[in-house]
Amino acid sequence: MYHVLKKYAAIVSSIVIVSGSMLTNTVSFAASADTTVIITKTGECYHKSSCSTLKKTRIETTMQAAVDKGLRPCKVCKPGSIDSTSATSSAKSTTTTATATTTAKTTDPVEALKYYKGNSKEFNAYTYYINYADLQTAVGADGDKLLKHFNEHGKAEGRKAS
Repeated sequence: MYHVLKKYAAIVSSIVIVSGSMLTNTVSFAASADTTVIITKTGECYHKSSCSTLKKTRIETTMQAAVDKGLRPCKVCKPGSIDSTSATSSAKSTTTTATATTTAKTTDPVEALKYYKGNSKEFNAYTYYINYADLQTAVGADGDKLLKHFNEHGKAEGRKAS
């Protein structure tokens, strides 16, 4: 009888541990303002990139930008939310680099290309940089140089930059 109770206790303990870890994975967490999230053209929420509710439109942005647009976190994928103190401080702090102005703390020059001041419908510095390995070596993650290259050579070569 003692061995049966011991096995039963071990099984119950295992179930409690597994259940507890599953519960912690579903709890919403506080994220930083520069966390990348996905929004849609018409939706009311922001999402993780793996969210099952996303269909065709996927627009990458920061969590702070999504919150500023009045969007709320998705209830399905639970991408987290910004606590009020970090939202206020990150919204006020802006970092200017030689190639981009970003809200939040982007120190990675490649990530900064997403917010490059010269981005337009026709040209996106991040896309242009990522799509062409030769530019990564020759030009580097400098938005101004990438835009100049696109205007002087890229268009004529048929390179895509958006």
